[in-house]
Amino acid sequence: MKKQLFLFASLCVLTGSVLAQTLAFDDISMKYGYKNSNGIWQIAPQYQIAFAFQKQDRKFAVVKYDGRWGCIDEAGNMVVRNIFPTQEEAQEAGEQWYGADEPGKWVYPAQNNADGRWGFVNYYGQWKFEPVYERAGKYEGVEPMNFAPIQQDGRWGCIDGKGILIINNVFHSEEDAREAGRQWIVGRHYDTWRMVVTNPQNPRRYGVVNYLGRWVIQPRYQLIRQFASEHNYIYTQAKSRNRWGNIDRNGNVISDFIFTKESDCVYALTQIEHGRPRDDWRLPEVRTDTNLWGWVRADGSWAIQPIYLEVSNFPNDTGLFATAKCENGLWASIDNEGRLLSQPVFILSSEAARAGKEWDDDNTKGIEDAELGHWLHPIQEAGTGHWGYVDYKGNWVIQPRFEDAKPFISKWNNRVAPAKMEGHWGCIDHTGQFVVKPIYNNSADAYVAARSWSAKRKF
Repeated sequence: MKKQLFLFASLCVLTGSVLAQTLAFDDISMKYGYKNSNGIWQIAPQYQIAFAFQKQDRKFAVVKYDGRWGCIDEAGNMVVRNIFPTQEEAQEAGEQWYGADEPGKWVYPAQNNADGRWGFVNYYGQWKFEPVYERAGKYEGVEPMNFAPIQQDGRWGCIDGKGILIINNVFHSEEDAREAGRQWIVGRHYDTWRMVVTNPQNPRRYGVVNYLGRWVIQPRYQLIRQFASEHNYIYTQAKSRNRWGNIDRNGNVISDFIFTKESDCVYALTQIEHGRPRDDWRLPEVRTDTNLWGWVRADGSWAIQPIYLEVSNFPNDTGLFATAKCENGLWASIDNEGRLLSQPVFILSSEAARAGKEWDDDNTKGIEDAELGHWLHPIQEAGTGHWGYVDYKGNWVIQPRFEDAKPFISKWNNRVAPAKMEGHWGCIDHTGQFVVKPIYNNSADAYVAARSWSAKRKF
């Protein structure tokens, strides 16, 4: 009896040794197969790529056959049908087979060779969900909260583990639909998550959907930027009638559609988010139908009506004055209520800005607490072409009689200005009298001479 048991044990060891399979490559067929310990082909070379057997019991190996991946057992039987496009997917299916899970508990996307449609199969290659989709992706999650992205009519949505459509196919990409599916699983932003998509019937119109692919904001805009997760999907920018505005996640208009530049619209939103008072902000904007300029508030309403040819920014958007080009083509300074601080007599915006600054300095008790109107500004008279000097209101203080004129320079109480008369430059005081005779060929030389005079004289 002991001898019989010994012989049986020896036979088992010998048989196991003979059946032991080692991955091998056949130089003739240029295919992979498996040999036993005696070097004899146990599984004929027929695979384009193959890997060694794994696991101790119920061994399987991942192989590529006819361009697709599957798994075989030690006898060469295809236990996981070669339907997978990647080795990793076949490996995952092999793990399912090894765990003795029932076929169909976990399914895989597969393409029907007959019509190119996609469906879902178990690891035996049997259809679990019929191939009716244009494309399909892998399942994600754990039952019952698992999903797979599918494409129909050119758009992506998601089905659950029973093949029921749970997320409408409105998304532009598989990854967008997959992100919606993840929101469905975790509910991280249950009421707030939003994604911008175009209308399937009119791709030139944009709207917003929730994670179920249902319209929250109807697709009526030219463009909508994606909601930012760092702001909890609260606000974004939208474009309508070629103008930008701000909307919230439910489609309510936060800033009217008045901004020409998206960057200005974004900037306006920051003012709202920071809680800045409605009337404490001004931004230049042009009216579409008239091409005239004014200033708008952060909500897109007109703070100063658009009646100007051009305008400048208020300093830091909250300053007390800016400049505006009026209908006569000349510039004036303007306060933040829209009242003109000066007459429109300035050729350049910068000249009007200097006049506005004088008014602003006086309002804020500016330099040396000087009286308002002390500074004068060179202006060319339109009719004669002569130059004179005006105060900050644009009123003539020194009548236009010079051929050219420069701004007043030097210190506050001994200021002089280069002026040109009869082809030569000299320097005048605040009364318009020449304190340096006009005998110089350029204003710079006249000013050098005036510096010696101004160092000794004061008004």
